[in-house]
Amino acid sequence: MKSFHPLTCHSLSEIQQQVLLWIQSKNPAVLTSNRLWNKINTSDLVKSCPALIQYCQSLDLKIREVALTIVNAKEDADLHIDELPVTAKINIPILNTENTFNRWYEIPAELLAATQPVINEFGKKYYTFKNVDYSKLRLLGEIELLTPVVFNSQIAHNIVLGEDCRFPRIVLSCTFFKEPLYLLED
Repeated sequence: MKSFHPLTCHSLSEIQQQVLLWIQSKNPAVLTSNRLWNKINTSDLVKSCPALIQYCQSLDLKIREVALTIVNAKEDADLHIDELPVTAKINIPILNTENTFNRWYEIPAELLAATQPVINEFGKKYYTFKNVDYSKLRLLGEIELLTPVVFNSQIAHNIVLGEDCRFPRIVLSCTFFKEPLYLLED
């Protein structure tokens, strides 16, 4: 399976504007969040973003849940594998994603076997690989998130911040009732 698959989105600016308007009117505190993963009211956001609904319908996808990933400091996100059961998410750049990069790495079997899962604040298991020597890992893929991308969350990944990045970096992460796994097939 591929690490990611870029998507075309002719309504990206509309989606971005609608999501930012929702954040500013319904959840402005999230803009100063120190957490990478921020669960939000899916129903409320989706109702406020008709461009997002139309875009997902054009891909024959029905949204299950949305969340915001927010970076507010010049510190790369640790390498990790997201909680199950979701594999294929669509990440949509909302604000300040230029000069920031998602990277996916192959984790050697012995490192994965030696790593205990961590329980996150939502009670779900995930894997984190803090202080790993990246030079000993094989880079599988990298993308500057400028368009929506189908994102393989079960391959170890991180966020690397470039010199000229700006904050807050906001990405809308969408999961679906029927995952778009076919877009990650080799």
